[in-house]
Amino acid sequence: MNASDPNSFHILYVDDEEKALHYFRQMFEDEYVIHTANNAAEGYRILETYGTRIGILLTDQRMPGESGVELMDRARRLHPNLVRILVTAFTDYQSAVKAVNEGRAYRYLHKPLDPVQLSTILRQGMETYHTLLERERLLSEKAETIRSALMADKVAGMGIMAEGLNHHLRNALTVVRAFIDLAPMKLMEEIDARPPRDANFWVETQHHAQAQLERIQNLLTHLAHASHARKLVRSEEVTLHAVLEEVSSTLAGHLHERNLRIEFALAPGLPPLLVHGERFRQLWRLLFIEEITHLQPGDHFRIQASVSRETNGQEQVVMTLTDNGSWGSQDRAANLFDPFFTRSRKPDDFGVNMMACYVTMHLHGGTIDARRLEPQGLELTMRLPLDPAQSTEEAEHFFQRALEHEHRWRAREGLAA
Repeated sequence: MNASDPNSFHILYVDDEEKALHYFRQMFEDEYVIHTANNAAEGYRILETYGTRIGILLTDQRMPGESGVELMDRARRLHPNLVRILVTAFTDYQSAVKAVNEGRAYRYLHKPLDPVQLSTILRQGMETYHTLLERERLLSEKAETIRSALMADKVAGMGIMAEGLNHHLRNALTVVRAFIDLAPMKLMEEIDARPPRDANFWVETQHHAQAQLERIQNLLTHLAHASHARKLVRSEEVTLHAVLEEVSSTLAGHLHERNLRIEFALAPGLPPLLVHGERFRQLWRLLFIEEITHLQPGDHFRIQASVSRETNGQEQVVMTLTDNGSWGSQDRAANLFDPFFTRSRKPDDFGVNMMACYVTMHLHGGTIDARRLEPQGLELTMRLPLDPAQSTEEAEHFFQRALEHEHRWRAREGLAA
């Protein structure tokens, strides 16, 4: 490894002894890019500036101000993969052991430093850093495949359920609908023969039965949409503003009836989106219906959108819907995408609507996440890659599951962050 190699990583040494910094630079500046600092605050600023370009942090324990262990603890939160080495005097032995046992340090060294031993440890530390970065890269590359497989399994289960419901419910609905269609004629025959005591009962019963039939048919339709576990063809160019205006205009009567306020805050210059037009519009119709169903009169919701760049350089549009609606004390935001969860507990609240939204974003190569707001409210965040050929980076909850193995490996190696 050579300091002139653009692929080499840097080393930061923090020590309040200027001579120690000088000798360290002289020994290793031909092999590595060396940064030095004489206190923890300056060292942390260097870490913030160079980020992942720094592979090893070497720090003295006893310094004016923040100690070496405290610096490593902050550095670990800033840059978890960073290899951290603590330099101690003999009297700091217990602090060094504790730092290693708690996962704050990769190794600890006693002063005075032995140049040969230190060279070997730095080389091994840099190899460890390369290994951690390579593992992270491989996980990132494979994560989308794994996430797609998990989602495909979930959607396939929805498809099996949809097929079963279609088979059993539609046959039953045919009989029910035949009865409802014949009911008015039979009612008129009864009225002609002998006025019933409560003619309105027949009319109201038919009306409610028809409404429930439509509800079941909509449920089956949404389940059918959610059962197509294949990536959608994004061939229609739309503007988000036009889609939102179209949906809000279609549902204007319901919004007015519920006295709900809506606000759009779309970033200027938001580019057109390549989407599957029918499914993308349906996504927003279902989101609006979700708000209309569970919000109380006088409540409001807000839709924001802007373009952001992921860590891999990929551009995506981030669309956020927030409202001020109430939640049950035991409900979690993650439940929102459960097809049988209903937020408002109202008869016309379809849990499967949000599942359909989840699937639509997934099949567009994007993600949708939900979180509760305090003291009340919901925030939905949708990320959609601008390039139809790409998918967004994995959602945080997925990475947490995928990285459990990584955490166990680090713990075994004494590198747990």
